[in-house]
Amino acid sequence: MTKTIFITSLNPFVTRNILFTDVFKKLTAAPDTRLVIFCPDYKKDYFEKNFLPRQARDKGASVVIEGIKTEKLSRQDIIFGYLGQSLVNTKRLAIRRGEILLKNKKIINYLIAIFLSQIGRLAVVKKAARFFDRLTISKNKFAAYFDHYKPDLVFAPDVFHPDDVHCLAEAKRRRIRTVGMVRSWDNITNKGLFRIKPDLLIVNNEIIRDEAIRYEDVKEKNIFISGLPQFDYYLNEPRSGREEFFRRINFDSKKPLVLFSPWGGRFIDTDWQILQILKDAMANGEIPQDLQFLVRMPPNDTIPMGSFVPDEHFRIEYPSRQFQNGVYRDQEMDRPAMVHLADSLYYSGLVIAYMTSLNIDACAFDKPIVGVAFDGWENKPYLKSVKRFLDFDHTAKMLPTRWCPFARSKEELIANINRYLKNPGLDKKERSEFLKLQAWKMDGRAGVRIADFLLRGPDNTNSRMTRECY
Repeated sequence: MTKTIFITSLNPFVTRNILFTDVFKKLTAAPDTRLVIFCPDYKKDYFEKNFLPRQARDKGASVVIEGIKTEKLSRQDIIFGYLGQSLVNTKRLAIRRGEILLKNKKIINYLIAIFLSQIGRLAVVKKAARFFDRLTISKNKFAAYFDHYKPDLVFAPDVFHPDDVHCLAEAKRRRIRTVGMVRSWDNITNKGLFRIKPDLLIVNNEIIRDEAIRYEDVKEKNIFISGLPQFDYYLNEPRSGREEFFRRINFDSKKPLVLFSPWGGRFIDTDWQILQILKDAMANGEIPQDLQFLVRMPPNDTIPMGSFVPDEHFRIEYPSRQFQNGVYRDQEMDRPAMVHLADSLYYSGLVIAYMTSLNIDACAFDKPIVGVAFDGWENKPYLKSVKRFLDFDHTAKMLPTRWCPFARSKEELIANINRYLKNPGLDKKERSEFLKLQAWKMDGRAGVRIADFLLRGPDNTNSRMTRECY
Protein backbone atom coordinates (compact mmCIF):
# COMPACT_ATOMS: atom_id res chain seq x y z
CA MET A 1 0.00 0.00 0.00
CA THR A 2 1.39 3.42 -0.98
CA LYS A 3 2.23 5.81 1.85
CA THR A 4 1.57 9.46 1.04
CA ILE A 5 3.65 12.16 2.73
CA PHE A 6 2.87 15.87 2.49
CA ILE A 7 5.93 18.16 2.59
CA THR A 8 5.59 21.94 2.71
CA SER A 9 8.36 23.95 1.09
CA LEU A 10 7.18 27.54 1.28
CA ASN A 11 10.43 28.94 2.66
CA PRO A 12 13.53 28.94 0.40
CA PHE A 13 15.70 27.55 3.18
CA VAL A 14 13.46 24.47 3.32
CA THR A 15 14.13 23.87 -0.36
CA ARG A 16 17.85 23.99 0.39
CA ASN A 17 17.78 22.05 3.68
CA ILE A 18 15.34 19.31 2.71
CA LEU A 19 14.74 18.99 -1.04
CA PHE A 20 18.32 19.58 -2.22
CA THR A 21 19.70 17.15 0.37
CA ASP A 22 19.68 13.44 1.10
CA VAL A 23 16.31 13.82 2.82
CA PHE A 24 14.58 14.09 -0.55
CA LYS A 25 16.94 11.66 -2.25
CA LYS A 26 16.23 8.88 0.23
CA LEU A 27 12.49 9.56 0.39
CA THR A 28 12.21 9.30 -3.40
CA ALA A 29 14.09 6.01 -3.32
CA ALA A 30 11.65 4.48 -0.83
CA PRO A 31 9.24 1.95 -2.35
CA ASP A 32 5.49 2.51 -2.17
CA THR A 33 5.90 6.13 -1.16
CA ARG A 34 4.34 9.20 -2.72
CA LEU A 35 5.55 12.72 -1.90
CA VAL A 36 3.26 15.69 -2.36
CA ILE A 37 5.36 18.86 -2.19
CA PHE A 38 3.69 22.22 -1.67
CA CYS A 39 5.47 25.30 -2.99
CA PRO A 40 4.49 28.88 -3.91
CA ASP A 41 2.40 28.76 -7.08
CA TYR A 42 4.71 31.08 -9.03
CA LYS A 43 7.64 28.72 -8.33
CA LYS A 44 5.89 25.56 -9.49
CA ASP A 45 7.85 25.36 -12.77
CA TYR A 46 11.12 25.73 -10.84
CA PHE A 47 10.17 22.94 -8.44
CA GLU A 48 9.06 20.64 -11.24
CA LYS A 49 12.30 21.24 -13.13
CA ASN A 50 14.45 20.47 -10.08
CA PHE A 51 12.53 17.70 -8.35
CA LEU A 52 10.29 15.85 -10.79
CA PRO A 53 13.12 14.56 -13.07
CA ARG A 54 14.47 12.50 -10.20
CA GLN A 55 11.49 10.18 -10.58
CA ALA A 56 13.09 8.82 -13.75
CA ARG A 57 16.33 8.07 -11.93
CA ASP A 58 14.88 6.92 -8.62
CA LYS A 59 12.10 4.53 -9.55
CA GLY A 60 10.63 4.44 -6.08
CA ALA A 61 8.45 7.23 -4.85
CA SER A 62 6.23 9.27 -7.09
CA VAL A 63 6.48 13.02 -6.62
CA VAL A 64 3.70 15.54 -7.07
CA ILE A 65 4.25 19.30 -6.99
CA GLU A 66 1.33 21.48 -5.90
CA GLY A 67 1.52 25.26 -6.14
CA ILE A 68 -0.03 27.18 -3.24
CA LYS A 69 -1.37 30.66 -3.90
CA THR A 70 0.58 33.35 -2.09
CA GLU A 71 -1.85 35.36 0.00
CA LYS A 72 -1.72 38.14 2.53
CA LEU A 73 -1.99 37.02 6.14
CA SER A 74 -5.54 36.89 7.41
CA ARG A 75 -6.58 38.81 10.51
CA GLN A 76 -6.67 35.49 12.37
CA ASP A 77 -3.08 34.74 11.35
CA ILE A 78 -1.95 38.19 12.45
CA ILE A 79 -3.67 37.93 15.84
CA PHE A 80 -2.38 34.48 16.70
CA GLY A 81 1.04 35.19 15.21
CA TYR A 82 1.24 38.18 17.56
CA LEU A 83 0.11 36.03 20.50
CA GLY A 84 2.74 33.44 19.63
CA GLN A 85 5.51 36.02 19.82
CA SER A 86 4.08 37.62 22.95
CA LEU A 87 3.52 34.52 25.08
CA VAL A 88 7.16 33.41 25.02
CA ASN A 89 9.56 35.41 27.17
CA THR A 90 13.07 35.41 25.70
CA LYS A 91 15.73 38.09 25.62
CA ARG A 92 15.37 38.38 21.85
CA LEU A 93 11.62 38.96 22.04
CA ALA A 94 12.10 41.46 24.89
CA ILE A 95 14.50 43.41 22.67
CA ARG A 96 11.97 43.29 19.84
CA ARG A 97 9.31 44.76 22.11
CA GLY A 98 11.71 47.62 22.78
CA GLU A 99 12.37 48.05 19.05
CA ILE A 100 8.63 48.26 18.35
CA LEU A 101 8.12 50.78 21.16
CA LEU A 102 10.95 52.91 19.83
CA LYS A 103 9.34 52.87 16.40
CA ASN A 104 5.65 53.46 17.16
CA LYS A 105 5.76 55.05 20.66
CA LYS A 106 2.66 53.07 21.77
CA ILE A 107 3.29 52.48 25.46
CA ILE A 108 -0.04 50.69 26.04
CA ASN A 109 0.78 48.08 23.40
CA TYR A 110 4.21 47.67 24.95
CA LEU A 111 2.74 47.06 28.42
CA ILE A 112 0.22 44.57 27.03
CA ALA A 113 3.07 42.66 25.34
CA ILE A 114 5.00 42.53 28.61
CA PHE A 115 1.91 41.27 30.44
CA LEU A 116 1.39 38.52 27.85
CA SER A 117 5.04 37.48 28.10
CA GLN A 118 4.59 36.94 31.83
CA ILE A 119 1.35 34.97 31.77
CA GLY A 120 2.75 32.92 28.89
CA ARG A 121 4.93 31.14 31.44
CA LEU A 122 1.80 29.19 32.40
CA ALA A 123 1.28 26.06 30.29
CA VAL A 124 -2.50 26.49 30.50
CA VAL A 125 -2.23 29.88 28.75
CA LYS A 126 -0.24 28.38 25.87
CA LYS A 127 -2.75 25.54 25.59
CA ALA A 128 -5.62 27.99 25.49
CA ALA A 129 -3.93 30.06 22.75
CA ARG A 130 -3.38 26.96 20.64
CA PHE A 131 -6.94 25.72 21.25
CA PHE A 132 -8.54 28.94 20.05
CA ASP A 133 -6.08 29.16 17.17
CA ARG A 134 -7.10 25.72 15.90
CA LEU A 135 -10.75 26.56 16.51
CA THR A 136 -10.70 29.73 14.41
CA ILE A 137 -8.06 29.08 11.75
CA SER A 138 -9.24 28.92 8.14
CA LYS A 139 -10.25 25.47 6.93
CA ASN A 140 -9.99 26.29 3.23
CA LYS A 141 -6.33 26.42 2.27
CA PHE A 142 -5.39 22.72 2.32
CA ALA A 143 -8.71 20.89 2.72
CA ALA A 144 -9.07 20.02 -0.99
CA TYR A 145 -5.55 18.54 -1.09
CA PHE A 146 -6.26 16.38 1.95
CA ASP A 147 -9.50 15.18 0.35
CA HIS A 148 -7.73 14.35 -2.91
CA TYR A 149 -4.46 12.77 -1.73
CA LYS A 150 -5.48 11.39 1.68
CA PRO A 151 -2.00 11.72 3.27
CA ASP A 152 -0.69 9.33 5.88
CA LEU A 153 1.84 11.83 7.26
CA VAL A 154 2.36 15.59 7.14
CA PHE A 155 5.91 16.95 7.41
CA ALA A 156 6.18 20.69 8.09
CA PRO A 157 9.91 21.58 7.85
CA ASP A 158 9.30 25.19 8.96
CA VAL A 159 6.86 24.85 11.81
CA PHE A 160 6.56 28.64 12.21
CA HIS A 161 5.65 29.43 8.59
CA PRO A 162 1.96 30.46 8.29
CA ASP A 163 1.27 27.95 5.51
CA ASP A 164 2.94 25.16 7.49
CA VAL A 165 0.67 26.16 10.36
CA HIS A 166 -2.43 25.82 8.15
CA CYS A 167 -1.29 22.44 6.85
CA LEU A 168 -0.61 21.16 10.37
CA ALA A 169 -3.99 22.44 11.55
CA GLU A 170 -5.80 20.57 8.77
CA ALA A 171 -3.88 17.39 9.61
CA LYS A 172 -4.75 17.75 13.28
CA ARG A 173 -8.40 18.25 12.38
CA ARG A 174 -8.33 14.95 10.47
CA ARG A 175 -6.16 13.17 13.08
CA ILE A 176 -3.33 12.57 10.63
CA ARG A 177 0.17 12.08 12.06
CA THR A 178 2.31 15.24 11.95
CA VAL A 179 6.05 15.89 12.09
CA GLY A 180 7.35 19.43 12.43
CA MET A 181 10.87 20.80 12.21
CA VAL A 182 12.56 23.89 13.62
CA ARG A 183 14.22 25.36 10.56
CA SER A 184 17.01 27.44 12.11
CA TRP A 185 19.01 27.94 15.30
CA ASP A 186 17.26 31.19 16.30
CA ASN A 187 13.66 30.29 15.44
CA ILE A 188 12.21 29.38 18.84
CA THR A 189 13.73 32.27 20.78
CA ASN A 190 13.02 34.67 17.90
CA LYS A 191 9.54 33.60 16.76
CA GLY A 192 7.93 32.42 19.98
CA LEU A 193 5.18 29.83 20.37
CA PHE A 194 4.35 27.05 17.92
CA ARG A 195 0.83 27.92 16.85
CA ILE A 196 0.15 24.26 16.13
CA LYS A 197 2.26 21.77 18.07
CA PRO A 198 3.14 18.77 15.88
CA ASP A 199 2.98 15.21 17.19
CA LEU A 200 6.74 14.81 16.71
CA LEU A 201 9.46 17.38 16.28
CA ILE A 202 12.80 17.24 14.43
CA VAL A 203 15.56 19.57 15.66
CA ASN A 204 19.16 20.08 14.57
CA ASN A 205 20.79 19.86 17.98
CA GLU A 206 20.37 19.53 21.73
CA ILE A 207 20.19 23.30 22.26
CA ILE A 208 17.04 23.56 20.14
CA ARG A 209 15.69 20.42 21.80
CA ASP A 210 16.00 22.07 25.21
CA GLU A 211 14.35 25.24 23.90
CA ALA A 212 11.43 23.22 22.54
CA ILE A 213 10.96 21.58 25.92
CA ARG A 214 11.21 24.86 27.83
CA TYR A 215 9.25 27.25 25.61
CA GLU A 216 6.98 25.00 23.53
CA ASP A 217 6.07 22.36 26.13
CA VAL A 218 7.16 19.55 23.81
CA LYS A 219 7.96 16.31 25.60
CA GLU A 220 11.52 15.09 25.19
CA LYS A 221 10.34 11.66 24.02
CA ASN A 222 8.69 13.34 21.03
CA ILE A 223 11.85 15.13 19.84
CA PHE A 224 14.24 13.67 17.28
CA ILE A 225 17.72 15.16 16.90
CA SER A 226 19.01 14.97 13.34
CA GLY A 227 21.99 17.27 12.80
CA LEU A 228 22.17 19.68 9.85
CA PRO A 229 21.17 17.99 6.56
CA GLN A 230 22.40 20.94 4.47
CA PHE A 231 25.91 20.26 5.80
CA ASP A 232 26.05 16.69 4.50
CA TYR A 233 27.32 17.76 1.09
CA TYR A 234 30.22 19.58 2.76
CA LEU A 235 31.49 16.12 3.68
CA ASN A 236 30.12 13.93 0.93
CA GLU A 237 30.97 15.88 -2.21
CA PRO A 238 34.27 17.19 -3.61
CA ARG A 239 35.01 20.89 -3.99
CA SER A 240 35.67 22.59 -7.30
CA GLY A 241 39.30 23.04 -8.30
CA ARG A 242 40.98 26.19 -7.04
CA GLU A 243 41.66 27.57 -10.50
CA GLU A 244 38.13 26.84 -11.62
CA PHE A 245 36.62 28.56 -8.60
CA PHE A 246 38.76 31.68 -8.85
CA ARG A 247 37.96 31.97 -12.56
CA ARG A 248 34.31 31.82 -11.62
CA ILE A 249 34.61 34.78 -9.25
CA ASN A 250 37.13 36.59 -11.47
CA PHE A 251 39.87 36.75 -8.84
CA ASP A 252 43.54 35.79 -8.78
CA SER A 253 43.99 32.28 -7.40
CA LYS A 254 47.47 33.17 -6.14
CA LYS A 255 46.18 35.88 -3.79
CA PRO A 256 44.40 35.41 -0.45
CA LEU A 257 40.60 35.45 -0.34
CA VAL A 258 38.42 36.86 2.44
CA LEU A 259 34.70 36.11 2.52
CA PHE A 260 32.58 38.97 3.88
CA SER A 261 28.91 38.42 4.71
CA PRO A 262 26.88 41.61 5.24
CA TRP A 263 24.01 41.49 7.71
CA GLY A 264 21.44 43.01 5.34
CA GLY A 265 19.24 46.05 4.99
CA ARG A 266 16.37 44.56 7.00
CA PHE A 267 18.50 44.78 10.13
CA ILE A 268 21.08 47.55 9.75
CA ASP A 269 22.11 50.30 7.34
CA THR A 270 25.87 50.33 8.02
CA ASP A 271 27.15 47.29 6.08
CA TRP A 272 28.59 49.62 3.46
CA GLN A 273 30.58 51.46 6.13
CA ILE A 274 32.32 48.22 7.12
CA LEU A 275 33.16 47.67 3.46
CA GLN A 276 34.57 51.18 3.21
CA ILE A 277 36.63 50.64 6.36
CA LEU A 278 38.12 47.48 4.80
CA LYS A 279 38.81 49.30 1.55
CA ASP A 280 40.51 52.22 3.33
CA ALA A 281 42.52 49.89 5.58
CA MET A 282 43.90 48.10 2.54
CA ALA A 283 44.72 51.36 0.77
CA ASN A 284 46.51 52.61 3.90
CA GLY A 285 48.49 49.40 4.33
CA GLU A 286 46.81 48.53 7.64
CA ILE A 287 45.92 45.10 6.24
CA PRO A 288 47.67 43.25 3.37
CA GLN A 289 47.14 45.04 0.06
CA ASP A 290 46.76 41.86 -1.97
CA LEU A 291 43.59 40.74 -0.18
CA GLN A 292 40.56 39.90 -2.30
CA PHE A 293 37.12 40.33 -0.72
CA LEU A 294 34.24 38.19 -1.90
CA VAL A 295 31.14 40.01 -0.63
CA ARG A 296 28.31 37.51 -0.40
CA MET A 297 25.01 39.35 -0.20
CA PRO A 298 22.52 37.82 2.24
CA PRO A 299 19.89 35.66 0.55
CA ASN A 300 16.51 37.36 0.29
CA ASP A 301 17.88 40.77 1.25
CA THR A 302 19.85 43.72 -0.11
CA ILE A 303 22.09 46.28 1.53
CA PRO A 304 22.30 50.05 1.05
CA MET A 305 25.72 50.72 -0.49
CA GLY A 306 26.01 54.38 0.58
CA SER A 307 29.13 55.93 -0.90
CA PHE A 308 31.03 52.63 -1.11
CA VAL A 309 32.28 51.87 -4.62
CA PRO A 310 33.87 48.44 -5.07
CA ASP A 311 37.26 48.34 -6.79
CA GLU A 312 39.28 45.42 -8.16
CA HIS A 313 39.71 44.03 -4.64
CA PHE A 314 35.96 43.55 -4.09
CA ARG A 315 33.46 41.29 -5.81
CA ILE A 316 29.79 41.70 -4.93
CA GLU A 317 27.74 38.59 -5.58
CA TYR A 318 24.07 37.70 -5.22
CA PRO A 319 24.03 33.93 -4.70
CA SER A 320 20.30 33.22 -4.96
CA ARG A 321 17.77 33.13 -7.77
CA GLN A 322 15.13 35.83 -7.46
CA PHE A 323 11.58 35.25 -8.73
CA GLN A 324 9.75 38.45 -7.80
CA ASN A 325 11.09 41.89 -6.93
CA GLY A 326 10.40 43.20 -3.47
CA VAL A 327 9.10 39.89 -2.07
CA TYR A 328 10.72 38.81 1.18
CA ARG A 329 11.97 35.21 1.30
CA ASP A 330 11.47 34.84 -2.44
CA GLN A 331 14.97 33.83 -3.55
CA GLU A 332 15.99 30.19 -3.87
CA MET A 333 19.42 28.62 -3.45
CA ASP A 334 19.66 25.85 -6.03
CA ARG A 335 22.25 23.10 -6.09
CA PRO A 336 24.92 25.13 -7.97
CA ALA A 337 24.45 27.95 -5.42
CA MET A 338 25.01 25.47 -2.59
CA VAL A 339 28.18 24.21 -4.28
CA HIS A 340 29.35 27.79 -4.75
CA LEU A 341 28.87 28.55 -1.05
CA ALA A 342 30.92 25.48 -0.13
CA ASP A 343 33.68 26.52 -2.54
CA SER A 344 33.63 30.09 -1.23
CA LEU A 345 34.17 28.90 2.32
CA TYR A 346 36.71 26.25 1.37
CA TYR A 347 38.99 28.67 -0.49
CA SER A 348 38.64 31.59 1.93
CA GLY A 349 41.43 32.21 4.38
CA LEU A 350 39.15 34.22 6.65
CA VAL A 351 35.46 34.96 7.11
CA ILE A 352 34.11 38.31 8.31
CA ALA A 353 30.48 38.16 9.39
CA TYR A 354 27.86 39.28 11.84
CA MET A 355 26.01 36.85 14.09
CA THR A 356 24.44 34.83 11.29
CA SER A 357 24.25 31.11 10.66
CA LEU A 358 27.18 31.50 8.24
CA ASN A 359 29.30 31.22 11.39
CA ILE A 360 28.29 27.55 11.59
CA ASP A 361 29.15 26.98 7.92
CA ALA A 362 32.54 28.63 8.40
CA CYS A 363 33.28 26.43 11.42
CA ALA A 364 32.38 23.36 9.33
CA PHE A 365 35.40 24.28 7.19
CA ASP A 366 37.45 25.34 10.24
CA LYS A 367 37.78 28.87 8.90
CA PRO A 368 38.73 31.65 11.32
CA ILE A 369 35.96 34.21 11.76
CA VAL A 370 36.01 37.85 12.75
CA GLY A 371 32.62 38.99 14.03
CA VAL A 372 31.44 42.56 13.42
CA ALA A 373 29.94 44.20 16.53
CA PHE A 374 30.09 47.91 15.75
CA ASP A 375 28.18 50.34 13.57
CA GLY A 376 30.83 51.54 11.16
CA TRP A 377 31.75 55.08 12.14
CA GLU A 378 28.34 55.79 13.69
CA ASN A 379 27.40 55.63 17.37
CA LYS A 380 23.89 54.22 17.31
CA PRO A 381 21.63 53.74 20.35
CA TYR A 382 21.42 50.16 21.62
CA LEU A 383 18.05 49.30 20.03
CA LYS A 384 19.34 50.36 16.60
CA SER A 385 22.89 49.10 17.02
CA VAL A 386 24.43 45.88 15.79
CA LYS A 387 25.59 45.41 19.39
CA ARG A 388 22.13 44.26 20.44
CA PHE A 389 22.53 41.09 18.38
CA LEU A 390 25.11 39.83 20.86
CA ASP A 391 22.34 39.69 23.45
CA PHE A 392 20.00 37.56 21.36
CA ASP A 393 19.45 34.19 23.03
CA HIS A 394 20.96 32.05 20.29
CA THR A 395 24.07 34.27 20.27
CA ALA A 396 24.47 34.66 24.01
CA LYS A 397 24.33 30.89 24.53
CA MET A 398 27.30 30.44 22.21
CA LEU A 399 29.55 33.29 23.38
CA PRO A 400 31.19 31.16 26.11
CA THR A 401 32.71 28.93 23.41
CA ARG A 402 34.73 31.96 22.20
CA TRP A 403 34.71 30.59 18.64
CA CYS A 404 35.51 34.03 17.26
CA PRO A 405 36.35 37.54 18.45
CA PHE A 406 33.71 40.22 17.97
CA ALA A 407 35.32 43.45 16.83
CA ARG A 408 33.75 46.47 18.56
CA SER A 409 35.74 49.06 16.63
CA LYS A 410 37.65 49.62 13.40
CA GLU A 411 40.92 49.04 15.25
CA GLU A 412 39.77 45.69 16.64
CA LEU A 413 38.53 44.61 13.22
CA ILE A 414 41.89 45.36 11.60
CA ALA A 415 43.87 43.77 14.44
CA ASN A 416 41.87 40.53 14.30
CA ILE A 417 42.10 40.31 10.52
CA ASN A 418 45.90 40.55 10.72
CA ARG A 419 46.04 38.12 13.63
CA TYR A 420 44.16 35.38 11.78
CA LEU A 421 45.90 35.94 8.46
CA LYS A 422 49.19 35.43 10.26
CA ASN A 423 48.01 32.35 12.16
CA PRO A 424 44.72 30.83 10.87
CA GLY A 425 45.02 27.98 13.37
CA LEU A 426 44.18 30.27 16.28
CA ASP A 427 40.97 29.30 18.13
CA LYS A 428 40.71 26.00 16.25
CA LYS A 429 39.56 24.14 19.37
CA GLU A 430 36.92 26.77 20.10
CA ARG A 431 35.55 26.58 16.56
CA SER A 432 35.33 22.81 16.88
CA GLU A 433 33.34 23.11 20.10
CA PHE A 434 30.97 25.64 18.52
CA LEU A 435 30.41 23.34 15.54
CA LYS A 436 29.76 20.35 17.78
CA LEU A 437 27.06 22.22 19.68
CA GLN A 438 25.33 23.47 16.54
CA ALA A 439 25.72 20.57 14.10
CA TRP A 440 25.38 17.79 16.71
CA LYS A 441 26.96 15.21 14.40
CA MET A 442 29.13 16.05 11.40
CA ASP A 443 29.00 12.59 9.85
CA GLY A 444 27.33 13.34 6.51
CA ARG A 445 24.20 11.38 7.46
CA ALA A 446 21.80 13.99 8.83
CA GLY A 447 19.62 13.84 5.72
CA VAL A 448 19.47 10.05 5.87
CA ARG A 449 18.49 10.21 9.54
CA ILE A 450 15.61 12.58 8.80
CA ALA A 451 14.35 10.48 5.88
CA ASP A 452 14.54 7.27 7.92
CA PHE A 453 12.66 8.94 10.74
CA LEU A 454 9.91 10.13 8.40
CA LEU A 455 9.60 6.68 6.85
CA ARG A 456 9.70 4.68 10.08
CA GLY A 457 10.07 6.90 13.14
CA PRO A 458 6.54 8.38 13.37
CA ASP A 459 5.19 4.88 13.95
CA ASN A 460 7.32 4.70 17.09
CA THR A 461 6.13 7.13 19.74
CA ASN A 462 9.47 6.96 21.53
CA SER A 463 11.52 9.10 19.15
CA ARG A 464 14.50 8.96 21.45
CA MET A 465 14.75 5.21 20.87
CA THR A 466 14.43 5.84 17.15
CA ARG A 467 17.26 8.37 17.26
CA GLU A 468 19.55 5.90 19.02
CA CYS A 469 18.93 3.32 16.29
CA TYR A 470 20.45 5.66 13.72
